[in-house]
Amino acid sequence: MAPPLDADSQVDYSGGDRQESGLHEWQSVARHALFKGVPFDGLRPILARCAIQELEIGQVLLAPGQANRKLFLVLDGQLKAHIDHIDSEEGFFIGPGECTGEISVIDSKPATAFVVAEATSRVLAVAEEDLWGGLLQHPRIARNFMQLFAERFRARTRVMQKALEQQLRFEHMQKELAIAQEIQLGMLPHDLDLDLGPEIDLAAEIMPASLVGGDFYDVIPMPPDEYGVAIGDVSGKGVPAALFMVRTLTLLRTELLKSQPLEDALRNVNLRLCEENAASMFATLIVAIVNKSTGQLRYVNAGHDPVLFGERGRDYRPLPPPSGILIGLDETATYVVESLTLREQDVLVLYTDGVTEAMDREHRLFTLDRLTACLNARRAGSAQGLADAVTVAVKTFSAGAAPSDDLTLVVLRFLGT
Repeated sequence: MAPPLDADSQVDYSGGDRQESGLHEWQSVARHALFKGVPFDGLRPILARCAIQELEIGQVLLAPGQANRKLFLVLDGQLKAHIDHIDSEEGFFIGPGECTGEISVIDSKPATAFVVAEATSRVLAVAEEDLWGGLLQHPRIARNFMQLFAERFRARTRVMQKALEQQLRFEHMQKELAIAQEIQLGMLPHDLDLDLGPEIDLAAEIMPASLVGGDFYDVIPMPPDEYGVAIGDVSGKGVPAALFMVRTLTLLRTELLKSQPLEDALRNVNLRLCEENAASMFATLIVAIVNKSTGQLRYVNAGHDPVLFGERGRDYRPLPPPSGILIGLDETATYVVESLTLREQDVLVLYTDGVTEAMDREHRLFTLDRLTACLNARRAGSAQGLADAVTVAVKTFSAGAAPSDDLTLVVLRFLGT
């Protein structure tokens, strides 16, 4: 017979391997916090009926909805309880001297969390009849059990409190981003009836891929007869892109309203964006200035997708992009202006790569060919009709796939003088 044991007793390991193994198991059980301060000899008949289970890494001991009628005492190793789902990073560890399964044993209901072995572990499985009818009849064990239960309750409360705080922070962040989106989109012109007169028909669409993004467009009256039309795409996503977009838009409006050549205006915007740009952010940009009286078009392209030109609203083709690199990267960059005279019913389409690079569920791109085909299929109609046709075509092609980038589109139809 093995010598008497309690939580603080010493064990004589002399004897054969089998005896040593058995004594070691008894010692690991005796040292569990449930039996702290309890003479161990009287517990042997009960614990002899309890099996020691060995768990491999990743093995699930308990799962939500699983019926459980056992208290598991962790002898060595480490378990982790996941409250929401098995792959969650949130949860709490259960180490030697602790227990699990106590909730379902107490309320006779299925388990409510995943309990998974984080390391090779051993647990002693105590059946509920042995717990209630045997172990907990001992006042000291009952007190130890309540202490373990209280500690576990506190641990779960801390996890739930942390999860709640994270949820509240997330909701607060979402509200702030929604406000940021309202402010950002509020900077863009929505009412494009800017006294353009009967000579110009204009429409614009923007669909951010997230709450805040880096795409933008603008329409700037330049008295007496000119209008500046711009479209751009800032590098990156989220709040940094939105802030850089606001800065770019503000500088562009300021420079275009000065009495200076278009190439100088863009060069000045680039210089200012290069200043204090530690994050090395940049933007692509097209600026086109249209004289509504003469139909003269002047435009610059800073690394953006080329303007699509539809002569009399037909046979859309890319206009050759004038020389110019991205804005915000090189202080020495210069920009070349190209010109074109618009005739009645000529159409200009400015777009960001969120249109041509929109993807379907198989990750195929919408492409420039599909865009031009869509425009050519609708040879007559308003600028808004063309913009609507493109956005519908992109949505249909994407077939519910999440947008990978912002989508922005500006359509200008010249109606003549």
